[in-house]
Amino acid sequence: MSEFANELRRGIGEAQDATLVAAEAGHPYEAYLHRARLAELLDLAERNDIDATVLVIPAVRAALAEDRAVLEA
Repeated sequence: MSEFANELRRGIGEAQDATLVAAEAGHPYEAYLHRARLAELLDLAERNDIDATVLVIPAVRAALAEDRAVLEA
């Protein structure tokens, strides 16, 4: 696995962890900001043919989908 892919996966993990910590602390806007970064990293992974969706837990994946739906409405 390339260093780029490793770093991308690390960043995805960190963004997801930060999202969960912020949500558990009751900081929805901070959680949203971390999800926005996570979405950017997932898009970057997709553009580079790196399967990173398996790294995202279902609850965070659902929140990302909700964010996307709101922005598209």
